[in-house]
Amino acid sequence: MSLPKIPKIMISLAVIGFSSVVTQLVLIREGMATFGGNELVIGLGLGLWLLSSASGAWLGIWLTKRKDPHRLLFLGHILLATIPFFQLAGFRAWPLLLVRGEIPGMGSSAVGLSMILMPYALICASLIPLAASLLPWRDAPSAVYLIDLGGEIIGGLGFSFLFVYLLSHWGVMMVVGLGNLAVAVFFSSPRLRLLPPLLATAIAFSLPLNLSTLSWQMPGQKILLHKNTPFAQLSITRSGQQLNVLSGGIPLFSSGDYRTEALAHIPMIQVREGARVLLIGGGVFGTILEILKHNPSRIDYVELDPVILSMDRQIYRSLSRPSIHAHVGDGRLFIKKARHAGIRYDCLILDLPDPENIYLNRFYTREFFEEARGILTPGGVIFFTLTGAENYLDPEGLALNRSVYAALRQVFDHIFLFPGETHYFLASSRSFGTATASWVGLEIKKRLAERAISTQWLVDYQLPEMTDPQRMERLKKLVAEESEEAANSDLAPHAFRHLLNLWLKKTGGTEKISWLILAIVAFVALSFCILIAYQQDSLLGVTFSSGYTGISLELSLLFLFQTIFGYVYLWISLFVTLFMIGLGSGALAARKWKNDPARQTFIQDLVLFLLISLALWLTMFGRSLQADAFLSIVQCGIIPVLIFGSALAVGWQFVAVSHYLDGATPRITGQLYLADLAGASCGTIVTSLWLLPRFGIAGILISAAVVKSASLLILIKMRRRG
Repeated sequence: MSLPKIPKIMISLAVIGFSSVVTQLVLIREGMATFGGNELVIGLGLGLWLLSSASGAWLGIWLTKRKDPHRLLFLGHILLATIPFFQLAGFRAWPLLLVRGEIPGMGSSAVGLSMILMPYALICASLIPLAASLLPWRDAPSAVYLIDLGGEIIGGLGFSFLFVYLLSHWGVMMVVGLGNLAVAVFFSSPRLRLLPPLLATAIAFSLPLNLSTLSWQMPGQKILLHKNTPFAQLSITRSGQQLNVLSGGIPLFSSGDYRTEALAHIPMIQVREGARVLLIGGGVFGTILEILKHNPSRIDYVELDPVILSMDRQIYRSLSRPSIHAHVGDGRLFIKKARHAGIRYDCLILDLPDPENIYLNRFYTREFFEEARGILTPGGVIFFTLTGAENYLDPEGLALNRSVYAALRQVFDHIFLFPGETHYFLASSRSFGTATASWVGLEIKKRLAERAISTQWLVDYQLPEMTDPQRMERLKKLVAEESEEAANSDLAPHAFRHLLNLWLKKTGGTEKISWLILAIVAFVALSFCILIAYQQDSLLGVTFSSGYTGISLELSLLFLFQTIFGYVYLWISLFVTLFMIGLGSGALAARKWKNDPARQTFIQDLVLFLLISLALWLTMFGRSLQADAFLSIVQCGIIPVLIFGSALAVGWQFVAVSHYLDGATPRITGQLYLADLAGASCGTIVTSLWLLPRFGIAGILISAAVVKSASLLILIKMRRRG
């Protein structure tokens, strides 16, 4: 017995929302693995997705006037079921198009992301006006918004708390595909009724293709293990006798790499045997084994991803020693807790990558160094690395080192720099004596000999270069000299910006990125201005501004939470879910109170402006308040309320505007989605690609306040005319 017409449409809309958010999450994670995991790639990918969705909403309006919606919904669900597998294969095959070892640049990333991401988003969004055209209700646009949003909430929760732990990306796409094929049956004609079951059978037997396509990302390597985690895709591979560990396609470790010797021994000879050591990141890849040669009384090792800890059983089995205590969580959050608990360490070692994204930048800021000093004993040391150069240091690389050094110098009185392809930073509140460069090299050799520690690379090969007097003096003069370079901080991530510029310069994209941002934003803004002029309806401009401010405020609050409390996957996922629930709550409230939609639109615009102002105050001044009670209020009260409140206002205003507009249901639905998604696209692109690296979180919020001020002026003029 077939379902009635309206439930079919409602199920279709829910599955479209579910498919959209789950596929978006999977494909952007795949894009990060292919093109790199910095905010430029993430922002570009998400911005292109939203831009394509906005275009899809316009396409859906056009199609409803020319084609049978039932047939198009059938075709649409077939495409939503099958295209993601080709997209996964496309991302994984992209490295085969590059020269072996070539770093994908901004141009390559933009082309790849556009070609692979945009078709799915375009199709997904175009189906929403088509489905809306089949609903007989007068307030169908708000109903469509709620049903689609409900599917997105289920998809977001399912991915964040279930799929990411249990399934590979290919497996997640199998769930999405089978769901869409089940819905396609509702709209199939008799002669096409067998197509969905045949495709479902093909999808069910496609799982072996997962490892086959993954091997394209890692040519010449045999995949021994591949694991999906909330943070990345982790792989263990073998090439010849060499064992490799990759996170999202980025190498973390290769057996036979002796760089861990310098990372462990240089700081450890500065402290007594039996010292207490805190190691953040990288321990299972050999650093712990080197630290153990100094007989520490305790090593606290903090790793964000528990799957990396589990890899120890297949690499060095170093975590079984009784003096080692492994902790899962954010390293900076661990330091905060240790500081409040009064725990002190003699040595803090950061075995982390460069500040190539906002999360990692937090470990190279003035605020972090202050927290680190709070857990060190009076003679304790901190040790970390930054990208360097054998001979010529690029201006952006020099600026990167200077910004971190400036932050370090504001906290620690005594700093030693060791040159090389990697720069090593050693800092302490105590003096290292009248140490000279030549003395340092001899002292390191002497203390290693006293502790009967032999090395395979450090003493005979690396140390002579690191402690060469002329090289050390030259590096110190370059990095430590007075300059206009600002100190790296949580809210002004200068190191992150310089590293992005260095990446762009290496890949030939320094100027391209600025033109790319301007071109995309100009295209979206111009297209939208033409639409508003054609429709002669300023309320669409208000919806556009709310899309911009909504996404900007959400991203700013997530970044702010991360800088204060660390990366806590559960909290971040809950906040994203809370934002979607807020959108739904606002839409429900607007459907209940339909009186005076123009007034409701103005009130929600004013609420958004006030919430942006509060978030800006919290960013500029609340960050400096370190009282436990206040931080608890921020974590469990202020940030969740701001996220929920902003989403509530955006959802409420979306539905209120739909009640105000006149016209056919598909046109109103498509126009509102177009306005909202176009604004969100501009907000994502401008925020991630330009504002965040240059002006930090405060810059994002100021831009949102400016945009929303313009929106308020539009509404004030409308009210005066009305």
